[in-house]
Amino acid sequence: MVTLGLLAVVSILFVLIAWRAHAFLAALDTVGVPAAPLPRSTLVSVVIPARNEAANIERCLRSVFCQDHPHLEVVVVDDNSTDETPAILARLAAQEPRLTVVAGAPLPPGWTGKNFALSQAAALVRGDWLLFLDADTWLEPSAVRAAVAHAAAHRLGLLSLIPRQELGSFWERVIQPFVMLVIALLLPLQAIADPRRPRIAYANGQFLLVRRAAYEKVGGHAALRDAVVEDSALARAVKAAGYTVQLADGRGLVHIRMYRNLREIWEGWSKNSFLSAGRCLRNVVLLIAAISAALLLPPAFLLAGLARLGSAGPEPLAVLLSAVGGFQVALVLYLAWRCYREVGAPGRYALTLPLGAAMFNALLCYSAYRVLSGRGVVWKGRVYTA
Repeated sequence: MVTLGLLAVVSILFVLIAWRAHAFLAALDTVGVPAAPLPRSTLVSVVIPARNEAANIERCLRSVFCQDHPHLEVVVVDDNSTDETPAILARLAAQEPRLTVVAGAPLPPGWTGKNFALSQAAALVRGDWLLFLDADTWLEPSAVRAAVAHAAAHRLGLLSLIPRQELGSFWERVIQPFVMLVIALLLPLQAIADPRRPRIAYANGQFLLVRRAAYEKVGGHAALRDAVVEDSALARAVKAAGYTVQLADGRGLVHIRMYRNLREIWEGWSKNSFLSAGRCLRNVVLLIAAISAALLLPPAFLLAGLARLGSAGPEPLAVLLSAVGGFQVALVLYLAWRCYREVGAPGRYALTLPLGAAMFNALLCYSAYRVLSGRGVVWKGRVYTA
């Protein structure tokens, strides 16, 4: 009875996983490139925070300068960088009159570095739309035009795009797709789009376009000064102010390489993961339990069924365990293969799914430990107590 009960519970879990995967893909809108240009009068202000981004900032800015909507102003805040970022920005500013470089002020108490940098830049810009980019993104030439046209056509207050991932190292290809799979399965896209649920909103700060009127109405990043997960906090504020927000597929328009090695992956996701889980230890336990059940129980059922078949012959329980366990293992591998391919990793990395899950569980626990112990999260050489 215990075995049949576990089998039933895991089968229901897999039905829910398959349904959530389908719902995510069905609800995710894709931003395409419009045929018509934007009106010449539409000024877009591109704002980029940069702290020790020497490896990324030039590629990001050159992709912005090449946009087919030329009416842009670009403000980069050098957030007290200690690498070659200031020199690169000075050279590019001398070549491009649309670029303004701001030397960031020292970080005051009560602020996160990114929010303070964005707030300094937002005070200087004049655009009808504000586009906040991370320095590790780069854009296709039509990205700005497509995003603004989409947001205007759908009367959005805020539009955030999911970029195409560039995955180079082994650990990027193991961990990043699994994290994206977890996010996709947990994100309530329909609730995000529902104006009757103002507290449910999500955004990706790598590419975040916001209508100026909406940004000013909610008080901008100054109103979110201590938020570590500032992108979703801004989306919730804009939605609560009565505007429509949307998370959409922008993989044909935006590219990103978030991290380059295990250390960066660990620091980046341990910063966000527990906070994104609502700072709730119960949510962490439930998530780890669901991940473990989904990955460990199907092969256990399959092996148990095959063992019973070998010893007792084709009895009903042995056949049931083998059939259901085999189907669940196949479904896990298929979902992993689809996810890893969608994110940009070779399909063979689906076989590393258990390793990716173990690393995700470990960093989620570490993130919870850092926050609950009062040690805070670490990002870009700064410690933030959440």
